[in-house]
Amino acid sequence: MKNIISLFLALFVITCFSEFAFAKSDVSETGNTSTLLVNPLYEMRVRNIEVTGSSPTGLNTIQFDIFIQHLNLPESGPFEYAAGEYYFNFNPAIASLGSLTYYIVPGSSEFTNPSAVPVNPEVVGKQLRLYRNPVISAGTGPVISSVYPGTRVVKMKLETSDPTINLLLFELEWRDSTVIDNDPFTKSFAFIDGVMTEITSGGTLIIEDEPLPVELSSFKAAVSRNNVVLDWSTANEYGNSGFDIERKIAGTDKWTKAGFVNGYGNSNITVNYSFKDTKLNSGFYNYRLKQIDYNGNYEYFNLKTEVIISRPEKYFLSQNYPNPFNPVTKIDFAIKSDGFVSLKLFDVSGRLVKNLVNEIRTSGYYTIELNTSSASIGLSSGVYYYRLESGSFVSSKKLVLLK
Repeated sequence: MKNIISLFLALFVITCFSEFAFAKSDVSETGNTSTLLVNPLYEMRVRNIEVTGSSPTGLNTIQFDIFIQHLNLPESGPFEYAAGEYYFNFNPAIASLGSLTYYIVPGSSEFTNPSAVPVNPEVVGKQLRLYRNPVISAGTGPVISSVYPGTRVVKMKLETSDPTINLLLFELEWRDSTVIDNDPFTKSFAFIDGVMTEITSGGTLIIEDEPLPVELSSFKAAVSRNNVVLDWSTANEYGNSGFDIERKIAGTDKWTKAGFVNGYGNSNITVNYSFKDTKLNSGFYNYRLKQIDYNGNYEYFNLKTEVIISRPEKYFLSQNYPNPFNPVTKIDFAIKSDGFVSLKLFDVSGRLVKNLVNEIRTSGYYTIELNTSSASIGLSSGVYYYRLESGSFVSSKKLVLLK
């Protein structure tokens, strides 16, 4: 009898444990189970809808961004994106305008794995279709941000040669699982314990049709020696706090903030902006603007062309600035070829006061700061001369110290 009772208790414990373990797992589309308590919940949103029309000879466009935002971190753990397919209905009147081209704006996705970006956009009747990306491996999927507005999947463009596109409402709407026809609807997949799992039911699909915060009409750069002047214009602004100017060395991933320019706020007229980035080394650079709203949201605008700071074509010695000065001044110079460089400071009698540079330098642009407050220099008010020598190049200039 005791053995029967022990066996019964053992079976009872095993059964309860199995049911508890199964209750705490999720079943993937492949039948595998997940040790996560819950699947990721998310919002998928369209925002920054922008219409550009009334050009009888050029292309007229509607563009918009698709974002995904993770909602239940850390409860679900990181949301590793596996795949997605995106379908919309839009105004049939626009669909009947004639030939339409629907495409992904190159470089617009924030996904760290380009293979995760959806593919083959097309227009089918009154539908915009964007198909599922090829299969990627677990561990390589982009991690979806939990910070509003989320991670940008893509920026999409719909183009037509018909200028009346801006006279019609876009009427964009998601095709979700409630569609009653047999056509496709929007789906999402995540990696759950390394298994690609459909999480479509955990998503909320949103269309945000508030005005685009900033519409950029131009963005260009001009180079003068080792300085870059960036000029850009906005066609309209809504709640624009300003722009971070960011720079990186071409071919690298690290962006550096070079400065900030205040925005105009709200405007429906053209506003022009400019920023000068100075004292750059020779090389190749990329620039972008980070436009920031008053509510903290932001959007990136990339300069399409690469900026090149060439090696100096000739030697150059600038007038110090400021001049006259007290106690600090700066001197710019350029070295055409690698070699030994000497920059010396003399008094009016020709006596050497200080070696400012006395070493081998590579070709490039340089700035030297002279601080006369240093006890080791001990200069009095008066006229001084500085001389640059490198190879066969020699140049001298006068500076004035006023204490």
